[in-house]
Amino acid sequence: MEKTIILIVIGIIAIVGIVNYIKRMKSGSCCSGEGTLNTEKVKVKDKNKKHYPYKKVLNIGGMTCSHCAKNIENHLNKINNVYAKVDFDKEEAVILMKEELDEKLLEDAIKDSGYRYYIKD
Repeated sequence: MEKTIILIVIGIIAIVGIVNYIKRMKSGSCCSGEGTLNTEKVKVKDKNKKHYPYKKVLNIGGMTCSHCAKNIENHLNKINNVYAKVDFDKEEAVILMKEELDEKLLEDAIKDSGYRYYIKD
């Protein structure tokens, strides 16, 4: 009898978890529970890569979906004279800059988006 009750409780927990996961995916929520997939993209006015003589490539840790990558990209692109692209599959951010910026500024933008980074060798 006790085993039956335990199996029923485990089954209920599994069903509730699956239902919540499906609801979250349908509503467009990020896997981290923050924001939605429909967040407005920060648009960079100057997309001509020739205007950005400085470049940094940073590995990003903690991303679990493409929304995470878009969140980081938006935080970086809010910085003046920055054009950043974050690749979820490669777990990296390519940051183009019109002027050399303090690395702390980039680090803070990534931390503000809820992630961590390390310099790619």
